Amino acid sequence: MKSRCNTSESQKSIATNAWTLLHEWKTPPGTQPGNTFSGERFREWLDKVKESCAESGHLEVALTHVGQVSIYCPADSHGLWIDNSVAETLNAKDADHMRLGFRLELFNSRGFHRIDPTGKPERELAEQYRQKAEDIENAGYQRFAATLRDLAEDYDREADRNIADHNDEQDYGID
Repeated sequence: MKSRCNTSESQKSIATNAWTLLHEWKTPPGTQPGNTFSGERFREWLDKVKESCAESGHLEVALTHVGQVSIYCPADSHGLWIDNSVAETLNAKDADHMRLGFRLELFNSRGFHRIDPTGKPERELAEQYRQKAEDIENAGYQRFAATLRDLAEDYDREADRNIADHNDEQDYGID
């Protein structure tokens, strides 16, 4: 039976390269020489992305990737742990997909780790994200803060699960 999909090797290569680029992207738009950051350039770039991707039908996935790369934005020069212009963008009413991408990338950036049956590492991460949420909320970004609190709750649930799993293993004599 003949396949309906006639994807050329060139198209496959382009798709592979695009996937690799998006999944290894760690330099936020707006990053300037000397590792400075321009919120204005970030917003200009984002406006172009929104326009282009709305036309192509890829807006949601593009915004999710923007959120993912946003975790690599530098601290704000006034002391906030993330640039204020990026925090403002992530706090926008229509930024649900960006906040989702941000949350997913934060969670995934932890990488491979050993499960601690005490849940201590997850409790520490939960506390870290609650503190970041408080800092963000104090700066006036309530929606963004709620996303960070949700992530903290995810880590608390993971800690509870690790403890319960360990206790179950002890009850059944599993080492």
